[in-house]
Amino acid sequence: MRLYLVFGVIFLLGGVILFKLFEKQVIEFSQYARAARNQSESETKIQAQRGRILTRDINGELFPLAVSEWTYELLVTPRQIKNKRSFAEILSPYLPEMSVEEIYSKVNNDEVYIPPLVKNLSSERADEIRAQNLIGVTLQPKLVRTYPERENLAAQIVGFVDAAGIGKYGIEAVYDRELRGLPGERVAKRDSLGRLIDILTTKEPQSGSDIILTVDHNVQFVAETELKKAIETYQADGGSVVIINPKTGAVIAMAGYPTYDPNNFSKLAPEEHFKFLSTAASNVYEPGSVVKPLTMAVALDVGAVTPETTETFGGSVQVLDRTIKNAEDKTFGRQNMTQVLENSDNVAMVWVSQQIGAEKLYQFFANFGFGKKLGLDVVGEQAGLLRPLKEWNDVLRSTAGFGQGISTTTVQLAAAYSALANGGNLVTPYLAEKAVVADKATAFKHPDPVRVIKQETADAVKLMLESVVLNGHGKRAAVEGIRVGGKTGTAQVANPQGGYYENQHVGTFAGMFPIEDPQFVMVVRLDNPKTVRFAESSAAPTFGAIARWITNYYQLR
Repeated sequence: MRLYLVFGVIFLLGGVILFKLFEKQVIEFSQYARAARNQSESETKIQAQRGRILTRDINGELFPLAVSEWTYELLVTPRQIKNKRSFAEILSPYLPEMSVEEIYSKVNNDEVYIPPLVKNLSSERADEIRAQNLIGVTLQPKLVRTYPERENLAAQIVGFVDAAGIGKYGIEAVYDRELRGLPGERVAKRDSLGRLIDILTTKEPQSGSDIILTVDHNVQFVAETELKKAIETYQADGGSVVIINPKTGAVIAMAGYPTYDPNNFSKLAPEEHFKFLSTAASNVYEPGSVVKPLTMAVALDVGAVTPETTETFGGSVQVLDRTIKNAEDKTFGRQNMTQVLENSDNVAMVWVSQQIGAEKLYQFFANFGFGKKLGLDVVGEQAGLLRPLKEWNDVLRSTAGFGQGISTTTVQLAAAYSALANGGNLVTPYLAEKAVVADKATAFKHPDPVRVIKQETADAVKLMLESVVLNGHGKRAAVEGIRVGGKTGTAQVANPQGGYYENQHVGTFAGMFPIEDPQFVMVVRLDNPKTVRFAESSAAPTFGAIARWITNYYQLR
């Protein structure tokens, strides 16, 4: 009986052993084979070349605003280095940022991995180090995003790429998918010490697309230069300039201040991160009298007035519990509608908005793009504020007619003025024209213009705006040799607690040129200039300076 028991135990143990052998050799074979491969094979992701962001000039020459450059990390495996002192002495001449002792202290151990000795080595320095044939050295290629333009040109348009390689803000964010491309992969065979023996397979990366902008490189530079000069001259807190093609919506320049250096974006404190946003598209304000030509366009379009309609207006008017006055309590008396714009008469505009009616004025303002995002290809575009029609009492109807009680962005104003310039169609501003990869260009699609006023209305208002520059508050926006039209706006700054600040204002000039066939719509905004009181002395001359340069650049005379 004991013998049978012994044989049974032996048989059972043998069965268990056989099963375990079967399990290891057959059932779990693939798992162990994979583990063995993992010890001898390594997979490495190959970065895709991120596409460039480019502007061009009047001749079509391209200028890079953002590029990706190959740099190298110097990796060292101390365990593979036999004579560490000699190693440090040989390497030191090629690493001026490190002494022999510093290098020696880093490699004087038996580690398989230590942090990179140096990052962002240029290709030239990497080649010099590679030529020394040092055992234990690996030069790991890495793409680094750089922004080569001086003076941080177009930083708020371009944005930046973060440490993870993801586009943040501006074109880098909006077109991140097109720019980034597809990474590749390399499978290599290594020995027991991790040294490379052979490359087994390689899947090449696919480069990202270049994005070509509508922005003219030289106009952008001049817009930024003149904006900064104006901010310094008039001691303004900030400002923006937008220049667009009124027929297409293509943005020719878009400047904002204060701005930042995209090569050093991480140095900005959290409270400064607002600089990453496009000032022209994200900074909302009550625009003031630059809205008057739009209100006048509505009045003409619905047949409430003509440019020759004449009335007598006082220096103030009572609307419910609100007394509305002209600037400096001026009274202009009997005027036609063109003179109302020339004099920037608030009281007269109350009368004009009354002839229109709240419902029609609200609807036309909505059609002009107020109160909604236009779809500009930036991060952080704001809609502004156009209160619901049910909130439009007589006071709001009256003040909205001269740009108070509604809020917009500089870009929205440029789009609205484009409808005056191009014969009555609202355009959608855009920055990216096309994507190019492997010499194949794909144009981006943008919304078609939408008619918002009649052709004859737009033509009439253009002539009224020209008269404002010739005879009204826009004289300092004039350019010799071409016809310019536009309107000033000196707006109070709304207090979040209610009412308006007494000692703050925003100066704006919105205009177009040449009047007979406008090629450019430009809006200049200066936030709280302290050396002058009115936009005719700040935003208007800034507009004029930029317009004069553009006139020469494009040979408009």
